[in-house]
Amino acid sequence: MPVMSSAQNNQQKPILVFLAKDAACDIVSKLNENGYVAAAVSSVPELFDALRSDRYFLAVTMRSDIDMVRNIKPIPVINLEVFFHTIQSTTKSVRSSKEFDSDAFLRRIAALTESRTGRVSAVRRDPAANETVIASTAKASRWRAATSLLLSRRAAPSAERAD
Repeated sequence: MPVMSSAQNNQQKPILVFLAKDAACDIVSKLNENGYVAAAVSSVPELFDALRSDRYFLAVTMRSDIDMVRNIKPIPVINLEVFFHTIQSTTKSVRSSKEFDSDAFLRRIAALTESRTGRVSAVRRDPAANETVIASTAKASRWRAATSLLLSRRAAPSAERAD
């Protein structure tokens, strides 16, 4: 994971973590270790105040609280539960436990915190001249084929009636 410079940290809006106090502190420290600015809230009034402040662009919480977060403010929400995976114990006397996949979690955070302009420019690049010609030719070809099919279907019933 790339560590952000202090200049990038200052420009980035913080990530809001809405979990029980201990869990929230663990996630915030994990985010901070990896160069992200994050803050934790543990109660609904704190959540409401934080989201209404317009300081946060992303929230991390559990599945049961996603709707509440989105009802206060429509921002992207990461469901922390999807990053916990069951691991089977080698001994039969011990039940299986869950392990947090921090690498996958941090990749998801990185994907959502990447600047929107960077994502848009990666997706929306200017096509090369030959790509434009090929695309317009293919579009015209599909249009001609659809029109031809439509006209052939209309012509067939009228030919039967003439008999």
